[in-house]
Amino acid sequence: MRVRTLLALLAVSACAALGLAACGGDDDDSASATPAPAQTSGSGNMAMSEADTMTPAADLRVALDTLLGEHALLAVAATQKGLDGAEDFEAAAAALDANSVEVSEAIASVYGDEAAEQFLDAPSLWRDHIRFFVDYTVALAGDDKAGQQEAVDNLIGYTGAFSGFLAQATGLPQDALQEGVTTHVMQLKGALDAYAKGNYEKAQSLAREAYKHMIATGDTLAEGIVAQNPDMFAR
Repeated sequence: MRVRTLLALLAVSACAALGLAACGGDDDDSASATPAPAQTSGSGNMAMSEADTMTPAADLRVALDTLLGEHALLAVAATQKGLDGAEDFEAAAAALDANSVEVSEAIASVYGDEAAEQFLDAPSLWRDHIRFFVDYTVALAGDDKAGQQEAVDNLIGYTGAFSGFLAQATGLPQDALQEGVTTHVMQLKGALDAYAKGNYEKAQSLAREAYKHMIATGDTLAEGIVAQNPDMFAR
């Protein structure tokens, strides 16, 4: 499935957020301000801006930003519902997995079906990291400290495995990718921990940070993929 087709199926759009968000932890975090949109001074500049964004490269960036940002918000919602034992937890989990499949389709549009299957279902990759968060949520609800630590250890292992997968696929440096994946993991964990303690303001702040961080991640991945595949994403 090509990226333009994927976007048509999604029928959604996302605004790109710039900058990296800080890791979630025990200290209070505040949402960083979103930069104001660039101003244009005339119809010529606006037309040029629109033309610059109507490219396969821009389509890829918007697709990744949309899907990864959605992943963060769906993961926050699903873990909170799991912690509460909400009746709609299974529906929330199904929505999160549907997003996972759509991310894999975006991977397939560039690297093929085999890479997409590896991304989705290989040990310690995408679906596994969601399972590890489920394990953490169950342990947190049961005040199972050993279970929580085991889940965190598995998530740390995921950061290495997944960043290695991304580095091999895109040519981007693994150290930087692992730092970004670790940020994502700690933001989601931090948001759930805050929610469990009844600190809902902090939980929502970290959810917003996780969303913005994943959009920044989409930007980074899109830039690397475009540089790696100039013919596919030629203007």
